[in-house]
Amino acid sequence: MRTGWKIAIAFGIMLLFLIGVITGVYFYEKDKTKDSNIGTKQLAHLEQQENENQVENDVVSTSTSETKLSPNCTITEKQYFKGCDHFIKEIKEIPEEWINFTEEQVKEQYADWKIESLTNNEIIVSQEKEGYCGMHYIVREHGEVLGIYTTDETGEETWKEDTDIATRYLTEEDLIKVQEGIKAIGDDQLHSVLEDFE
Repeated sequence: MRTGWKIAIAFGIMLLFLIGVITGVYFYEKDKTKDSNIGTKQLAHLEQQENENQVENDVVSTSTSETKLSPNCTITEKQYFKGCDHFIKEIKEIPEEWINFTEEQVKEQYADWKIESLTNNEIIVSQEKEGYCGMHYIVREHGEVLGIYTTDETGEETWKEDTDIATRYLTEEDLIKVQEGIKAIGDDQLHSVLEDFE
């Protein structure tokens, strides 16, 4: 046989082999895709059932869940005083015995307050009061030291506490000021006035 025919026969065999491989891959992939579609439809149906069950479980668990205070919980108390038109905001940690308090227990503790927000990590309450805020101070001489007095809406002074600042070390000008009384509103302003004498 001639070499040309040998090459043609070899080429024909390779061509038939290649066509067979391509046909096999085609039908294999077609069956795989068909099975995959069936699997996808079944999977989608299972996922839908799972989602429906999850929604039912969520509804049940949500209705039974209860807010309990964590050890890291903070309390924000906001008070507005009508008499002096002051707003006081205080942020503090919960007392240790309040850990794991429920919403009802918190409401009992803050019966006279409006609860604005209550989560396991934060409580925000507010209250509106008549009168003065109790942060109206007068610094004046009290014995041999500077004393701190609070004033109410009528202007009546009530002694609160003495400082460690001795009046004998004050200048004549400062001594006149404290004898008349230096007014301060709020803790920051009070501390600022006292720092001027230290």
